[in-house]
Amino acid sequence: MSSEPSSEPSSESAVPQQVLVYVNLRRTPLEQRSALYAAHRLGYGVALIADAPPAGLPTEIVRTVHQVDTYDDAAVDAAVSAITAEFDVVGVVTWSDAAVETVSRIAQGLGLPAASTEAARISRDKFLMRQALTSVRPDLSPRFARVTTWEETAKAAAELGFPLVLKPATGNGSKGIYQVHGEDELRPAFEQLTSYVRPEMDRVFTGHAGEIVIEQFLAGTEHSIEGWVQGGQVHIAGITDKTTTEPYRLEAGHAFPTSLPEASVAAVHELTHAVAEGFGMDDCAFHLEAMVGPDGKARMVECAARVGGDFITSHLVGLATGVPFCENTVRVATGQAPRAAEGTPLHSGLRKLLAPADGVLASVEGVDDALRVPGVEHIVVERKLGATVQLPPADYMSSTIGVIIATGGSAAAVQAALDAAEAAITIGISDADAA
Repeated sequence: MSSEPSSEPSSESAVPQQVLVYVNLRRTPLEQRSALYAAHRLGYGVALIADAPPAGLPTEIVRTVHQVDTYDDAAVDAAVSAITAEFDVVGVVTWSDAAVETVSRIAQGLGLPAASTEAARISRDKFLMRQALTSVRPDLSPRFARVTTWEETAKAAAELGFPLVLKPATGNGSKGIYQVHGEDELRPAFEQLTSYVRPEMDRVFTGHAGEIVIEQFLAGTEHSIEGWVQGGQVHIAGITDKTTTEPYRLEAGHAFPTSLPEASVAAVHELTHAVAEGFGMDDCAFHLEAMVGPDGKARMVECAARVGGDFITSHLVGLATGVPFCENTVRVATGQAPRAAEGTPLHSGLRKLLAPADGVLASVEGVDDALRVPGVEHIVVERKLGATVQLPPADYMSSTIGVIIATGGSAAAVQAALDAAEAAITIGISDADAA
């Protein structure tokens, strides 16, 4: 199948239109549009396969929609067959973690570029990730074990030593991360996490119910690395600096590009190449999360064979570099090398608006004033008024009320804009029992 947009005018009845198969989209309309416009700007239509297609999709871009259970391989395959009967499919992409293996399987069947089925499998399992990296660079990963019972957890903790981290073997969005500083915290963390890591709580745990990774705690600063592997070459778009909450490590802010010193940037790049080699990644985007320790060494937290979320790749990278990350992801999915950024980047950043307490979202005030702050690009309110809000560990998603995205000529200017915009916004939470 062709991997380049057709340059000749054609009759729709004579020549099938070239489309990209998208398996699901991101959660917010702002992120969804970035993915859809990327296809459009490069001359492709979109054939969407989704569990719950969003309303109001632009029909001039989205040529067909198949609503199916994307965890059902047979249903997905039927949708793909219907799409290939009508269109010329030139690439397959997902924008979230759950469909990485599905995209690999579809692409393999169609002879299109994507992560191999083995690389996709590794990137969906934090235990397999660690095994793959330690096969090439054991010094770049903390010591770890996979556990499913309390007895296995207690044994592994005794061998690894405190402090520790417990996390689901699969998952995304910082869901279910527990820091454990001593034996008195271990059992409660294990029991809470075991009750959470079930498909009925979140379908992302399908096939991995009760599977937990226990590992040594990594001290240092948190970062993510955004890029692609294409034709065997690693292309790094940049490094994102992260701010997280304690103790559950929810991501509360991002800054791009990094403020790390050159030696630490080199260490992050070394880690990135080792991960790509260990996983066997090729023909895909990647979102690598890492810690840079006090020793200046970068160590892997986890790595996904897909784009990063939280507006990092949909907005922050493109705003800073001038090259939209989603467009480059489409290029890679169609067998083309990503386009490199030129010149000195600007700076971009994001600040999450977090609920101060459990309850019901009663009000979000001051957004108009915040939008007038110089440098503010977007403000997204993700929760509807009247929505129930719960803080971790009861829930890892609903406490994020919205986000602010800003740009500037320096990291300090971006942070000042985010500070001013956040100060202008007031979040009201009412008692759930009184609602």
